Amino acid sequence: MGLKGILEKMKLVESDEPAADTSVAAIRAVPSSTPARKPGATSAPPPAMKDIIQRVPPARIDEQSLPGSDEVPDFPAIYKASGIKDPAHGFTAYKVLEILSAPDFAALDAKAKAAALSGFLRMSPSGPVAIEDVIQDALARDSALDGFEAFLRQKLDARNADREKENASLQAAIDEMARKNKEKMQANLEAMAKEQERFASWQARKRIEENKLFEAVGPFVEKNPVSVGNSTSETKDA
Repeated sequence: MGLKGILEKMKLVESDEPAADTSVAAIRAVPSSTPARKPGATSAPPPAMKDIIQRVPPARIDEQSLPGSDEVPDFPAIYKASGIKDPAHGFTAYKVLEILSAPDFAALDAKAKAAALSGFLRMSPSGPVAIEDVIQDALARDSALDGFEAFLRQKLDARNADREKENASLQAAIDEMARKNKEKMQANLEAMAKEQERFASWQARKRIEENKLFEAVGPFVEKNPVSVGNSTSETKDA
């Protein structure tokens, strides 16, 4: 039976089953999606949202099943690594979203959509589908996404900690090299100052010696050839 036939048979608000509500209050008490009860038969009340949440397994990530690259995997890969499998009846949250996006559903308001979808799931050719199965599938996928986010955060924090440690080590090496270079520079400056002082001291003694030579030659020449204080070379070693 097509969707239009289901909607016509249900007559939406005229159906014996109460129309599903998408409000927060209705979500906390999910409407039953089992076939209509026979006269005199009794059934357990639909599970509450807290019961559905309890059925969702804790998020886990099988790192070995993730792609080997550093790229963040797509959502199907995340779900696979988290152990999420489509329910046997095939009605995942995405499948239901696809149904709700169909033109026949698009024209309905939220309450009518919920009622029509509940009826559509009850009349599934492969057997009735409980709406809580769809909710549980969505919650499991949401839990997987949250778990993968925590996994990524842990990996990121660990890598950042390693990089910060490496940067601190590099900075320490830079600081140590800078300290040694400053010490070397200071030693060079001190050596230069000592050599300059020694050279100046020698120059002073040189002038005294030259004066002696100048005076020794002076009485015998009209123009004294001995230089006093004038160097014929750029520098002389001490």
